[in-house]
Amino acid sequence: MELRRLRLLDQLARLGTVAAVADALSYSPSSVSVQLAQLEREAGVPLLRRVGRNVELTPAGRRLASYAADALAADEAVRAELSTLDDTPGGRLRMTIVQTPALALLPATLEELASTAPNLQVEVHQRETTPALEELRSRAVDLVVGIEYDPVPVARQRDINRRDLMREDVLLAVHPDHPLSTPSPIALTACEDAAWATGHRGTGLDAVLRNVCNRLAGFEPRIQHRSDDGLVLGALVASRRAIALLPALLTAALPQVAAHPLREGRLQRTIFTATRVAAADAPAVTAVEKALREAATAIAQDRRDIETMP
Repeated sequence: MELRRLRLLDQLARLGTVAAVADALSYSPSSVSVQLAQLEREAGVPLLRRVGRNVELTPAGRRLASYAADALAADEAVRAELSTLDDTPGGRLRMTIVQTPALALLPATLEELASTAPNLQVEVHQRETTPALEELRSRAVDLVVGIEYDPVPVARQRDINRRDLMREDVLLAVHPDHPLSTPSPIALTACEDAAWATGHRGTGLDAVLRNVCNRLAGFEPRIQHRSDDGLVLGALVASRRAIALLPALLTAALPQVAAHPLREGRLQRTIFTATRVAAADAPAVTAVEKALREAATAIAQDRRDIETMP
């Protein structure tokens, strides 16, 4: 049985539908169906059964999907081990990163890799953390730079290796002329009537805003604007039309935005890298993580509200 077909079965077990597998792996649904039918012939037992307009795994299909996951992990581990026999990282590494870390870390990271790993081709895509981690588990990407806000954790998975990269403050961003803007920390209780700008529903930024407003100040924030683009949120704050919770990496680069700590206590987020366990020590992964860590350290040396992780 070919690993390529086993990968499709593994993804079907994870994602649930042929259409989702096709979308995740950039295949056509008909191509996925043809390859799964071929895998079924190779296995010699029914792996799928029709349920309405979709399919589901039979008991034999679920068992083979479990073996498929093990086979794919073993294949990746062997490739990673063989790659360590070469002195320099090479090949292709597909990487996703959230916008704010991308703006702060990518220039120095890619410049460092051009010098230390010239044979390594790094492909960068901007992605929010949750869908990026799903792409990592589906093997569509090799490394994720994600974010986790306190106190809203990102789910851990046993097949994912996570390394915390840096921590930074999350601050209340207002226009310098806003009535809330004072030299001292701002109390969330004073923000109950303000219009807020935050991320779309389901993002970490939206979750942490609603969490801290309800938990620390006893109100549901009046969210008037939504964007997953931090620069757009900063522009809304600069226009005096909204206030927002924004990370220190971003507020330092935004004109006409004043960033204040919260009187209720320090709020932070963690920037982390994630890879599949089987490839965690591959030279390409190690080289990229090292360059990211050096870029983070350089930033932290200039900022008191940012700290790198050991």
